[in-house]
Amino acid sequence: MFNEKGQESAPFELLIAVIVMGFVIFAGMQAMNQLWVQKCYGTTDAKLEEFKTVLETAVDQKSPQRINLRLSGCFDERNEEIKITDWDEPSFCADYCGSPKKLCTLLEYSNIGTSGQGTFSIRKCLEIPPATIFPPQRFAGAKCASKDGFELIDFDDRAIQGDYQLINKTIATDTFPTICAYRRTE
Repeated sequence: MFNEKGQESAPFELLIAVIVMGFVIFAGMQAMNQLWVQKCYGTTDAKLEEFKTVLETAVDQKSPQRINLRLSGCFDERNEEIKITDWDEPSFCADYCGSPKKLCTLLEYSNIGTSGQGTFSIRKCLEIPPATIFPPQRFAGAKCASKDGFELIDFDDRAIQGDYQLINKTIATDTFPTICAYRRTE
């Protein structure tokens, strides 16, 4: 009367359907994770471009600048590093700055990642003189006086996310520009 063979194959077909559905869900989750990482990369890149522009303005125009240096928020800040580095390799400078300069200054970001997060870095050519000085807090003094509620940050060491006031304290007799990078502590 009834097709017994159809009833016997139903559990097997259901098992196959569940396995296929599992693979589809897994592939979808991987695609969503990759999309999230790319979005975070784009947001971080945009924030670094904003920081680059403000820093170049502070050096070139000698006008005080304010910036809220907060990256994408996608990654753990302890795994992120932002710093300014001088390079003396013409081929390296050509890759990032477009011309084989003997010396160049780069804004560098790196994320060491954690399980499930990719490791990546971003480098941007800064159009500021190499050896621009960013005095740290321990050298607060005549040029970069201490300010209540602020600490001096040396961008050559590490730029910490936060609210900044960038003040150019270069005088006519200085060989290199001096930028006081005050980070709000309160």
